[in-house]
Amino acid sequence: MRLRGIGPEVLLLCFIVVGAAAFALGRRTARGRRVRRDIEYFTGLDHLVNDRYDRATEVFTRLADKSHEADIQFALGSLMRRRGEVDRAIAIHTELTQHREAAVREQATFALGLDYQSAGLMDRAEEKLRSLMGSEQYRPAVLERLAWVYEQQSEWRAALELWRELPPEKQLERAVVAAHYCCELGEAALAARDLTEARAQVAAARAHAPTLTRASILAARISVAAGETDKAVESYAEALRVSRGIQLAFEREARDALPGKAEELAEKLRSSPPAEEAPLPEPARFRCEECGVASLTWHWRCPSCRNWDSLRANART
Repeated sequence: MRLRGIGPEVLLLCFIVVGAAAFALGRRTARGRRVRRDIEYFTGLDHLVNDRYDRATEVFTRLADKSHEADIQFALGSLMRRRGEVDRAIAIHTELTQHREAAVREQATFALGLDYQSAGLMDRAEEKLRSLMGSEQYRPAVLERLAWVYEQQSEWRAALELWRELPPEKQLERAVVAAHYCCELGEAALAARDLTEARAQVAAARAHAPTLTRASILAARISVAAGETDKAVESYAEALRVSRGIQLAFEREARDALPGKAEELAEKLRSSPPAEEAPLPEPARFRCEECGVASLTWHWRCPSCRNWDSLRANART
C-alpha cells in the first residue's frame, strides 16, 4: 500500500531516522544509568576506605539490589565478611560460584575460602582453597591462606608440606618459618618422650635456619631430658646470649633445669653478655617490633601480627 503523496523512499528514510533516534536515546539512557551507578560505586568505595562500613554497606546493598554485576556482588560479600555477617557473605559468594565466567567462579571460590576461614570452619576453608591449587592466579594467595589455616590448627606437618610446595625463592624467604614448624614438631616429640624424633626436628630446623635461637632452646631441653647437663648448659648459653629478650624469657627456666650448673651458666653469660636493646616508651615486658603489641609472656610468633621472632625485651624491665 502506498501513502498518497509520499513515496517509499521517503518512508524508508523516516524509518531509518526514527530507528537511529531510538537507538541514540537508549544509549543515552543506559549511559546515564551507568554514570549514576559509577558515582554510587565510588561513593561506596570512599566510605570503605574511610572505615565507614555501615554507610558503605548501604551503598553496596542498594547497588546489588539493582545490579547483578559480579564486582558489586563481590564488594558486598567482602563487606559482609568484614562486618561479621559471614552467613550473608557465604550466600553471595556461593551464588557467584555458578557464574558463567570461569574467572568469576575462581574469585568466588577463593572468597568462600576466606568466608569459611573467618567463620572458623577450617575444614571447609581448606577444601575451597585446596580446589584452587591449580589456579595460576590464586595459587600464591592460596598457599599463604592455607599456611594460616594449618598454623591455627597446629597442623605443623601439613604446614611444612605446604612450605615445600612453594617456589624455591619463596622457600628461601620463609626458611625461618619452616624452621619454627620443625621446632613445633620437636616440642611435641619431646613432650611424648621421643628424644630421637625431637633431635631430628632440631637438626631439620637448623638446616632451614642455622642460627635459630628456638632450636638452641629446644636442644637444651632435650639435653636436660636426656641427663646431658653439659650439653644443656652449652645450648642454653648459646641461646641466652643472643638478646636481652631471650635471656629475660628463658634464664629462669635454664637455672631451674640445671640447679647444679647455674653458676657455670652465669659465668658463660657474663663472659659474653647479650646485646642491649633499645628502650621502649612503656614498661611492657616484651613488645613486637613489627606491630607494637605488648606482652607479659614470651611468644615465638606474635599473637597479633603472626610474625615469627619479632618480640623484643623492654630495656626498663
